[in-house]
Amino acid sequence: MEFYTFSDDRLLRNSGMIMTSEIQHYFTLFNDDFSYFETELHDWFLNPVVTPKTIRKIRDTYQLTKDVTTYNAVLDRVYKATLDFLTVSFAGRHTGRRFLLALQAEMVGKTPLDYNNQVLFKILHQIDFSISDFVKHFPYARASLVRNQRNFHSEKLSTLPTTFIYFKDDAIKIEQRPQSQIFDYLDQKAVEL
Repeated sequence: MEFYTFSDDRLLRNSGMIMTSEIQHYFTLFNDDFSYFETELHDWFLNPVVTPKTIRKIRDTYQLTKDVTTYNAVLDRVYKATLDFLTVSFAGRHTGRRFLLALQAEMVGKTPLDYNNQVLFKILHQIDFSISDFVKHFPYARASLVRNQRNFHSEKLSTLPTTFIYFKDDAIKIEQRPQSQIFDYLDQKAVEL
């Protein structure tokens, strides 16, 4: 299987490719925009990972103090939110996506440091997810995150977000592109076919 990569503004053009059946998206919470997220035409698998580089980027994006204490606090909040997302995702990918959209809406005007159990419970209530199911699935979230991290590193990736779009015989790796641009690309590919 060949991998094609683009990480600039060029789009890969290959008229022989067939529309996608699977998309693997590696990202870090608070570092990707899910407002354009739609899953009607494409089958997305969301794989959150936490890396030191993305924690620094998140800290800098939110203009937080550049010290070890703040870095550790951001790491703690991102890690907790990631585990919470993975826990909810055990109920299904669509439920996980609803969690991400609700999280994004809830965190407008806030920083990752504002994420806590109160925010979590508010989101769970909004998406109608029971606390007992959350408690039941939470122990498995760490193993899921470890698997995502292992897969991320086994692909020798270092940039987030990174998306793999799998075609019949080929795949495309897209780095550092928000989901809105990936959807634009997929829409363009659909028109070409």
